[in-house]
Amino acid sequence: MKISAAMASAGVGYKQDMPPKGGYGPINWMKQQTKKGMSGFGMFATYIGLTAVGMVAWYFQAQYWKNNKREMMDARIAVEPLILAEIDRLYLKRLRANRDEESELMKDVPDWKTGTLYGQPVYHNVRNRFIEPSHNEFLAHVTWSEMFDILYERRKH
Repeated sequence: MKISAAMASAGVGYKQDMPPKGGYGPINWMKQQTKKGMSGFGMFATYIGLTAVGMVAWYFQAQYWKNNKREMMDARIAVEPLILAEIDRLYLKRLRANRDEESELMKDVPDWKTGTLYGQPVYHNVRNRFIEPSHNEFLAHVTWSEMFDILYERRKH
């Protein structure tokens, strides 16, 4: 479709794009400076302030840890005799069970005396002091896995 010269001169269907009245504003052709952050003094003051707050927090946290550690140590010291007594009680209980097991196993053997080896007492010497039995004697009547658990404290923690 051709546009005739008469139509173009009349402005029908065509409008010229013109600048606004008063013209365009100035063209900004220089580099734009970004807004700067804190000044050096502000950064230094912030660093000093945060460091001071951190040191105060660290001091109070250290006091808390120190008091907690002291309390736990006091609790351990208070409970230690009970734990040692319980360990001794379990040890003697195991020796008693071993003796009862030996009596049950050897009840049909004539002249067998429980707690002796060829007539010599196993658990007492000449001075009548207690002699700790070896691990093999102490754990004679348990399975291998139970012996391993007892000797190496496995699967308890």
